Amino acid sequence: MELNRKEFVEKQKQQLTMKGSIADALKFVKYKIAILSGKGGVGKTAATVNLAAALRNTGHHVGVFDADLHGPSVPKMLGIKKEAKLDGAFWLDPVVTQSGIKALSVALFWPGDMTPVMWRGQAKSRTIRQLLSAAKWGGLDFLLVDLPPGTGDEPIAILKSIPDLDGVIIVTTPQEVSTLVCSKAINASRTLGANVLGLIENMSAYTCKCGDTVHLFGKDKGKQLAKMMEIPFLGSIPIDPLFSEAADTGVPIVNLHPESLTARAFVEIAGTLEHQLPPKTVAEAPPETASQPCPGSGCHHHHHHRHGDEASHGHPHHHGADS
Repeated sequence: MELNRKEFVEKQKQQLTMKGSIADALKFVKYKIAILSGKGGVGKTAATVNLAAALRNTGHHVGVFDADLHGPSVPKMLGIKKEAKLDGAFWLDPVVTQSGIKALSVALFWPGDMTPVMWRGQAKSRTIRQLLSAAKWGGLDFLLVDLPPGTGDEPIAILKSIPDLDGVIIVTTPQEVSTLVCSKAINASRTLGANVLGLIENMSAYTCKCGDTVHLFGKDKGKQLAKMMEIPFLGSIPIDPLFSEAADTGVPIVNLHPESLTARAFVEIAGTLEHQLPPKTVAEAPPETASQPCPGSGCHHHHHHRHGDEASHGHPHHHGADS
């Protein structure tokens, strides 16, 4: 039945502004996790993308929501070159990569890569809530939300808006200036009532081809911060030129160089996260008419994952790999 203009406007208002609409959009998502850092430049987005790839490679259905309005990098790091599409009047279909990761970012419907987003406080928070309520994720085991750095409007809007948020992962580097600011992000998350799932230390050490390991920015700073703040330490990511290459190529290092130290570190962190999360069930998603994968994006694997499956139930580490 077609809606008249008045009914359409009212439906749009409900869909985009009511708090319950976000819960409705995420009702088939099992674990909702935000990725946060105290400052920029610590590799938070790269960590988000590779954690998503590691979880996907074990058979989970994974989505990534890029909440960084001013510096959206998720599409670049996943090799996405197509736009998000409207699904009816009120829904957005996330783009699906070749490896099966669903992604949504403001960059997917912005005029161009060099066009800046020059919005202020309320406009940014409102946009994030609208995207959260309009995204048609379908059945997911994990939704990773890549937050902008710091504790400003966007991170607060996310942490306050996502119902049943399972927790926050903090990304830092070993430098004291980073760990100091990172402690503020941890305390901000706790103030907002978010569970801190753990800390990832990026750029921890460089391992030479000769076998020597050098801690360029200090040793075990992330572990010490996690211990001081009484949160789990999820793992360390080494300094690796292949990491930067993978990001520029648009393929997670977990897929591009699966035998690298960095890839193995992300796989281990993903496993730790899976075992840490409690068992949880969500309603089964209806069958999807999913967007087609973006050609050439996000994966160099020769096998194909299933798309559009319903979210499975039970503990995450009980899933088997897709065939």
